[in-house]
Amino acid sequence: MTNQELETRLRQATQHAVPDDLDAILSRCDSPTKGTVILMEEKRRFNPKAGLWIAAAACAALALGVAGFGLGANWQAGSQVASIVSLDVNPSVVLEVNNKEQVLNALAMNNDGQTVLGDMDLKGSQLNVAVNAIVGSMVKNGYLDELANSILITVEDENAARGQALQQTLTQEVSEALAANAQNGAILSQTVDPSNAALQQKADEYGITLGKATLIQSMVDQNTQLRFEDLAGLTVNELNLLAANAKNTPTQVVSTGIASDDAYIGVEAAKTAAYAHAGVNAADVVGVQVDFDYERGQMVYELEFYVNGVEYEYDVNASTGEIVKYEQDHKMVAVQPQSTPVSQSTPVPQATQAPQATQAPQATQAPQSTPVPQTTTQQQAPQGTLTSQQAQEKAFAHAGVDASNVTVTKCQLDWDDGYQIYEIEFWSGNVEYDYEIDATTGTVFKREQQTHAVSIGQVITAAQARDAALAAAGLSLNDVWDLDISDELDERTPHYEVEFKCANGEYEYYINAQDGSVINYRQESYHR
Repeated sequence: MTNQELETRLRQATQHAVPDDLDAILSRCDSPTKGTVILMEEKRRFNPKAGLWIAAAACAALALGVAGFGLGANWQAGSQVASIVSLDVNPSVVLEVNNKEQVLNALAMNNDGQTVLGDMDLKGSQLNVAVNAIVGSMVKNGYLDELANSILITVEDENAARGQALQQTLTQEVSEALAANAQNGAILSQTVDPSNAALQQKADEYGITLGKATLIQSMVDQNTQLRFEDLAGLTVNELNLLAANAKNTPTQVVSTGIASDDAYIGVEAAKTAAYAHAGVNAADVVGVQVDFDYERGQMVYELEFYVNGVEYEYDVNASTGEIVKYEQDHKMVAVQPQSTPVSQSTPVPQATQAPQATQAPQATQAPQSTPVPQTTTQQQAPQGTLTSQQAQEKAFAHAGVDASNVTVTKCQLDWDDGYQIYEIEFWSGNVEYDYEIDATTGTVFKREQQTHAVSIGQVITAAQARDAALAAAGLSLNDVWDLDISDELDERTPHYEVEFKCANGEYEYYINAQDGSVINYRQESYHR
């Protein structure tokens, strides 16, 4: 028998003698002894004839050991979690996957998530197959439909590049799955760092996924009027509607599609409710803007619009059409005499009574002493809150000023981070004060003061500065919107900055606060 024939028989014998039972062997081995070679000594006479067989067997064992090491490494890598994928609608489902995008575990994060998973066994399936099955179940069980079509995809991965690539792949998979189920979906997707312990703790506290917690925190960071605890109970579709509002838009989130608002009364119905309440005609409204917002525990349509140069702000309940909150700014309402604080029930003239623009005062005219127009809010103080007079007295006492020497320019009820407050602005001499007072307890939330070069009685009013700018531009209140007036009374030349838009473009005027003359102006024309 030749050496080659001998080697062939040895190879065949070895292959038949060693069973292919690597997993069973490894499972019976303790971790510290895996891969360890134990030398067993036995005193016996050496048989020269057995030398060749021993050498061949050693070679075969070495080859088996090398192959076994490779299989063991692959087995270990395949059992480790490389990425965590969460799918949030209101049901929340989490998938743990390995580096080959095979599902190692599928977890329901709430009762609705358990309904979605049902009796599906997704363990061992490819990620794309599992995602398609989950999306299909969400549609079948009514969690994704024409009334609520938003889904949040989150990839948790320490390897950012791998996570972002998976995020893009999953977005495409979910989009196709929704299309296959005749749904026009709105997808939010993001890649997050799973090592954010503080955010994970918050997610655990509210029983939501890290992905949903990340989305909410990003929105709260953009708009401090929102509160995490209020948004945690909202569906992803509601969060998506809020995220479309520019002041709430989260960072590091990719948005595809448009969230459905079919479950609500609609923009046009919200406009109708606001216009009727304001007593204005839709034909007279300009510069209208409508966004979703969250106010006092309810989804609302937030409307801003102008009529005859007067700005209106309304919050309309998105489900019922009820007026939740409204304000009317830049309205010409005379401030009460200095000794009498502004009453919260001061009537506000209708939009049709807005004064017409007047010519800018000449430099030779004496400074006017007409009080600065008040910004008013058409809200009655709820029972249990301070009256406007009591709130002003708290502010005057805190500032250490005599009420008889005070000119109030603003006093209105508002909401700030869930608290009802009075916003109060007033002057004493040449010092301007800005206060926020808790409407229930009288606690001072905010206090600012600024010393100006002139007193309030030495300057024209904001309304007169506005009229001077409009006259210089050859426009009237009916022609403009987005009107904004700010004072710069602490400058060497005290002045007002008046900005507005009209059909032809945007204007910015600098009006001398003492005589009403135009210091400078800028005009940006629209190109047609």
